[in-house]
Amino acid sequence: MKFKKLSIMTLIVFLLALTFSRISKAAIEDEKNVFHIEYGGLKINISSPVQVYPGENINVTVSAEAVTQLNVKYIRITIYGVTNATTEVTLANITHLEDSTIDLYEVTYNVSIPDNISPGLTYGVISCEWDFMGAPQKIPSSGFPMTFITNVAFEHLQAEYEKLNVTHQSIVENFNELESEFQEEMDSTRNLSYVFMATTAISIITVIVLLTRRPKKVWA
Repeated sequence: MKFKKLSIMTLIVFLLALTFSRISKAAIEDEKNVFHIEYGGLKINISSPVQVYPGENINVTVSAEAVTQLNVKYIRITIYGVTNATTEVTLANITHLEDSTIDLYEVTYNVSIPDNISPGLTYGVISCEWDFMGAPQKIPSSGFPMTFITNVAFEHLQAEYEKLNVTHQSIVENFNELESEFQEEMDSTRNLSYVFMATTAISIITVIVLLTRRPKKVWA
């Protein structure tokens, strides 16, 4: 019986860990659009992963599309993160276009995430200048949120909590089962005590009756 319960507990912990790892992996593989603008005949999109672990790389895709051929003076993107929870660091400086005439230009850039980066959001800053139908256009430096850096320590604590919670539930179930068995034994003992008391009382009454009925005079 105990071996069966232990096997069930092990299976539950394994399934929880497997589910958790799948969720984390799926979240890291997903991408989202983190910046989008359509202005002055130019459309710019930037996408990056939803989240990533410290020490890994991310793919940042930058797409610039024109409604008609136009000259782009520059599209520059800088990506920032934070170390030691307070120190801002530059993760990448990207010059997507410079003095180029385009219809559509899309590139995926590989950006390394340091091992010592603090958990939380990375962010980007984009600036751009171009000409559209003889008129100069400009996007001043604009910030936008990017990839979330996973808190590894928190994930470990969460996984340990899940394991401890499963163990706790098992202990509670075992305690309830033992308490139920103990209560049944107590009820049985109490019933036996009642039977013993009743039997004793009957025996005493029987002895008293026999003594009271004993002949007072013995005939020779």
